[in-house]
Amino acid sequence: MSGRGIWLGRLAVAVPLSLIGFLAGHVAAAVQRQSPPAKEPLVVAAARTVGVKRCLPTISAIAQRATAGATMQDIIVDWDRKVPDEAPFFSLTGLGNGTMRAVLTIAAIPAPAGCAVLVERISFAARDCASVAASDLAGFPSGQLIAGIMVYQNPKQAGETYSLISNNNGCLILRRQASLNWGQ
Repeated sequence: MSGRGIWLGRLAVAVPLSLIGFLAGHVAAAVQRQSPPAKEPLVVAAARTVGVKRCLPTISAIAQRATAGATMQDIIVDWDRKVPDEAPFFSLTGLGNGTMRAVLTIAAIPAPAGCAVLVERISFAARDCASVAASDLAGFPSGQLIAGIMVYQNPKQAGETYSLISNNNGCLILRRQASLNWGQ
């Protein structure tokens, strides 16, 4: 085979491989560009839409953590329509993932130093409350509120409690965080 024939043979292999590599790179880049941005929690979009500004960073920080992993969300919100940025904002967010359900409440109230906030997340475990406490709240100080309701204090986070409410079919879990100056 002549030198020219060898050269043409190599080109016959190299050109298609180069073209495939070029196209693969462009397809991969197009797919990356078309990936939807991470969705913000519905409660954040709702607060922004109704005019909440001062407490929006607080609501966003809370909601990003509390809704992580949820594949379904819906909300109910209440606010002062006349002065939305100067008045309390209340929300109830329904969360779901597969067969699991929970609700998240956020009450954000503008305060001189930022926002006063009350956050509650309510979920259910299909096991008794003693086993929930043993696996998730070991070492937390606790006390009985009334028969069937135990309250556990997070020793590392002031203002954070877990209330375990015994039911016939399992344990209702209420995680509650309260702060007069959230984030400070």
